[in-house]
Amino acid sequence: MDDAKDLSGVADGSPSHHPRVDPLAQHPVSFFRTSAVVATVLLAACSDNIGLPAATDSAFRVVNASRVPIDVLVDGTVAVTALGVAAVSSPIAVPSGPHLLHMQSATAGSADVAVQTVAAQTVTAYAVSSATSSVTANVLADTGANVPDGKSKLRVSNLVANSAAIEIWRTQPDFQTPVHIMTPFAYLATSPYLQSDPGAWEVFVTAAGGTTKLATTGAVTLASGERITVVLIDSLGVLRFRTIP
Repeated sequence: MDDAKDLSGVADGSPSHHPRVDPLAQHPVSFFRTSAVVATVLLAACSDNIGLPAATDSAFRVVNASRVPIDVLVDGTVAVTALGVAAVSSPIAVPSGPHLLHMQSATAGSADVAVQTVAAQTVTAYAVSSATSSVTANVLADTGANVPDGKSKLRVSNLVANSAAIEIWRTQPDFQTPVHIMTPFAYLATSPYLQSDPGAWEVFVTAAGGTTKLATTGAVTLASGERITVVLIDSLGVLRFRTIP
């Protein structure tokens, strides 16, 4: 209420040298209307945050690596409807702190996952299913996410269920010969953040022992200080990568 003005009629707090006129005696109806307006304005100024949620200073996104569309509820409120197979939601702003994500499908049940968001960061959650009859959910931890100046980072998550044996490779700005992300690379595994110089990365997948690229990110260029998460998913029988800042 620091901005409230003094309505006493005395500007500097000293006694007035002029006869004081009673505003109620002169204009009783006008006085009451004006007072009501002032009181309403001041009350609104002091209580405009009552009942409103805290600042939405963090966010999360959802990757649908399951085999069915899903709805996403945040703390009981619908945030995304019919997120398609192999789709990634836009960032969903929330107050930093604990939240419960509920991922609901029409045919494959539902799953809950607790999400702890942090100010100025975006958490990635995902839904997966090994069959159309079940959905499970989890969160990608951001361990080792800080990127030094003059470097870039990339990590890969394998969310492909029931696939044939595959190998996931990368090239990076300071080493253009393909090397494995990690071996073995099991279903639901996520690599550590890999660090290199700024520049172009590529991630691709081959059949075990093969050389033909079954899917690739193409060149992913990261500037100094940038990082990215690459997710491998099964889009109705077709392997696809999704890149997530």
